[in-house]
Amino acid sequence: MKLGLISPCEPASYQRAKDFGLDFVEFDLNYPRYFGKPVDQYLAIKEDLKKASEETGVETGAVGRWASPIVAKDGSINEEEWSEVKKIIDLGKYLGAPNYLCSVAYVPELTYYQNITAAIKALRQIVAYAKENGMKTSIVNCMMGGNYIRTPEQWKLVLDEVPGLYIKYDPSHSFVHGGQNGAYFKEAMEWGGRFGYVHIKGVLQVGDSHEPESWRNYNIRLDHPDWKGIDEVFGGSYITDNNYDNPPAGLDTINWRAFFGALYKHDYDGYLAIEPHSPSWRSGAKGDWGIRFTVNYIRGLMMDLGQDK
Repeated sequence: MKLGLISPCEPASYQRAKDFGLDFVEFDLNYPRYFGKPVDQYLAIKEDLKKASEETGVETGAVGRWASPIVAKDGSINEEEWSEVKKIIDLGKYLGAPNYLCSVAYVPELTYYQNITAAIKALRQIVAYAKENGMKTSIVNCMMGGNYIRTPEQWKLVLDEVPGLYIKYDPSHSFVHGGQNGAYFKEAMEWGGRFGYVHIKGVLQVGDSHEPESWRNYNIRLDHPDWKGIDEVFGGSYITDNNYDNPPAGLDTINWRAFFGALYKHDYDGYLAIEPHSPSWRSGAKGDWGIRFTVNYIRGLMMDLGQDK
């Protein structure tokens, strides 16, 4: 196994990962509506990124794109978005990244059946292009940006229809549909053989998840920036609610020992990417302490199986 850090796509990220004793960085070049920037801005610094990787010995473990509107409203491939996806995969190849992480946004204008069939077509295209460039594709289980292929309900329909597609699994996301105890252990036991990449992020949750409502409200704010008092009407973000937080792994609810036991049941020997997520843990001395805590905690659970999956 290798342990890394989700990081800003900038040269300094490699040195920061090295300072924490980590093996790799992950760069997520999200759709602009969801905290991303135009991909060309990253391509402009690709030589600097590669130089920083070579100088530090820290690899680029993955590049990804969350909230991708790869399916157009009529069910065809969104060619503008497909061009951006190819640029990211090309960047990943240039940086030597072995993993591409993706999502597919749900299209409200289509039926569920039409969405699934269109997604299968788009994912086949993504997997094929990534494979041509030496990369394995994993679809994320995060709901940001309308990604819906993130639970066993969709995996049963999609994965067997898209050979070469794996799951990028983050156990914290299973709390959306699994309540305060999550559904991660059952999903890991049943689907761990299809995990191609894993995120490490702690979670504390009391009661049911507010995340679906939070993303709905986020989109309303973006669509109606001129509305007055919108925050009072729709409330704040779920990550600032008192019933939810994402502390460092090991200071949370997830039974990481059991989760790793499920990974080893399926001989998982891939990449583990730490994701600092909570506003109360993301910066300053507290943020650095949280990353170091997670590094030490997760290293104690890691075993090298000597396999290249």
